[in-house]
Amino acid sequence: MPPARFWEFAHLTDNLKTMPWLDRIPRAGNLWIGGLHALYQQPALFAQAAITHVVTVLDYDIYATGELAQYEHLMLRVDDDPNEDLLAHFKASTAFIAAALEGGGGVFVHCAMGKSRSAATACAFLMWKTAGLSPEAALEQVCEGRPVCSPNPGFMEQLGVWRRMLDAGADEARAGEIYREWRENRFTGDWWTWDKRSRAAKL
Repeated sequence: MPPARFWEFAHLTDNLKTMPWLDRIPRAGNLWIGGLHALYQQPALFAQAAITHVVTVLDYDIYATGELAQYEHLMLRVDDDPNEDLLAHFKASTAFIAAALEGGGGVFVHCAMGKSRSAATACAFLMWKTAGLSPEAALEQVCEGRPVCSPNPGFMEQLGVWRRMLDAGADEARAGEIYREWRENRFTGDWWTWDKRSRAAKL
């Protein structure tokens, strides 16, 4: 792990610090989820899990130094912020995961802690894989393998938009229209406002 980024992990609670290195998502083939630490510190576990492909969802490029060349990788430059547009990457990440699994590979999806960005990315794949699967049901499936997963409220809303895009089927023009409408009218705010909005929606 790049030393300059150690601060991202210094604030973790003991519960998060004792999370497994990587967890398999049930009923999804050889698909795994976890945090950045695992990628650098557990090569034996990765070999045992037959992981060949890695989806990295971070706000900095960990592949710039040429390390980790043993994996096919997809780098998504996204911060864990509810205002970030992770939805724009769902089509690419889903295609990457699907191709890897169909080709007999194993895929590890990760962010910093394996909790928000990576969980949302995994949910997007499951929703594509299973017709009509809701964001909440997809997250339940991911949490069966890794209970700490909890995408931020902005990402959960984006998964709802993704469901609508998927429901457009082969009508790519309609799917693009749904995305553009969301982009133009989406809510943005600070974390406190997002949390308050999310709680109100559940009442």
